[in-house]
Amino acid sequence: MSAAEGARQRQESGGREAARARPVEPGGGSAGWRPGPAALVAALGFGALASVLIGTWVGAAGDPDAAAARSPVGLAVAADRLGLDGLGVASVGLALLPLLLGASRPTSSSRVGVGRAADVALRRAARLGVLLAAGWAIAAVLALWLRAADASGAPPFAVSRRLVGEYAGEVAAGRGLLLTLGCALLVMALHLTALIRPPRYPELVVGAGLLGMLPGAVTGHAAGKAGHDAAVLSVALHVVAASVWVGGLFAVVLVLGGRRSLASVVLPRFSTVAGYCAATVAVTGALSAVFRLPSLGALVTTGYGALVLAKACGLVVLLGLGWRARRRLVSRLAALAARRSDPPAPLVRWLAAELAVMAVVMGLAAALAGAAPA
Repeated sequence: MSAAEGARQRQESGGREAARARPVEPGGGSAGWRPGPAALVAALGFGALASVLIGTWVGAAGDPDAAAARSPVGLAVAADRLGLDGLGVASVGLALLPLLLGASRPTSSSRVGVGRAADVALRRAARLGVLLAAGWAIAAVLALWLRAADASGAPPFAVSRRLVGEYAGEVAAGRGLLLTLGCALLVMALHLTALIRPPRYPELVVGAGLLGMLPGAVTGHAAGKAGHDAAVLSVALHVVAASVWVGGLFAVVLVLGGRRSLASVVLPRFSTVAGYCAATVAVTGALSAVFRLPSLGALVTTGYGALVLAKACGLVVLLGLGWRARRRLVSRLAALAARRSDPPAPLVRWLAAELAVMAVVMGLAAALAGAAPA
């Protein structure tokens, strides 16, 4: 072998070693950093769907209308309620990303720090936001149809447009669904605008998304109960806090899971917000149970009480996971971001596990919304 050939082989070998050692920038990640988006969404959807169907069956125990709740139409209403909540929460989470990244403050130091990688991530979030908001609007239309059929006792395919219109115009839950539909369309339009120009007022998207989440929860949980005003306020705070907590985590994992430098910037900020949201969810959830349950004994004697206990257990697990993630993992990210180092690879798996528990709890919450407390 000549000296020239030996030098060329050493140069090629060194280039391969450097390519293997070179970090991926400005935000790419290794294959182990996160599960595939499609696989993640499918797994979360399957877990939530199984949870809401089982929860609806359990929640109907002792209910005089148990047969209706467990009928195909009743189960379809519960599944659509889950889809409505899930798509709305995801839309809120994607709308939060510009705020977490500082995109609404073009001259801020945080914005300068994340740079072009943030623009790429925000465009991806906007594209996903358009799709999810469109699905949210479709779920609202489907909910109008299914709930009109459920209220009238007619098979879904026998329901006329006139009956759906009457339900939407005369029933509080129907009017609430119309508001949700309008908010979903507004969120979709705002995400489309963000694809054309950088988001200037992401707070408007977040506000529209949260407004669209409220009608179903308020009319389903608090209407007609003793202490109506306090119950409505409690449920509204519960929904807002849960939407920001769950939706924000979903958006961070889905959009920023493979962009380590951005995740290092966003996760410490989101962790603080999530802590306040988790505390609000715990307190308002307990208050809602107090308003809804006729007695403490109903926790163990009714299907509704069983769902409350199951949801509370899920919340305890989430609080434990969140506390451990903040204490053991997220607290290191600020220092890593300052050194422009990658966050630990187990972090995204930990957050994905937290999301899986959230999906199950969301399914239980959707089942709880359609169950009778006694």
